[in-house]
Amino acid sequence: IMRSEMKRTPWTKILKDLRIEAGLTQKDLSLKSGVPQRTVAEYENTNSQRQLCIHRVERILDALGYEIDLFLKDGNRDDV
Repeated sequence: IMRSEMKRTPWTKILKDLRIEAGLTQKDLSLKSGVPQRTVAEYENTNSQRQLCIHRVERILDALGYEIDLFLKDGNRDDV
């Protein structure tokens, strides 16, 4: 995912795209991040009304090899 694409892309899409790019299933990511698989699935579901927990998002991103700062710089993300 290019940084320019992240500016207006919802977290649900970012998380799913990064997971797929890493070649991981939701279960793989769950095991790697310590976040329940159901939560990973709900976070990726664009129809889910679930609020994102910043700490869980950070754990997911860390498991994918990213730092959350990259996604929060310059006020790009306001939907967490």
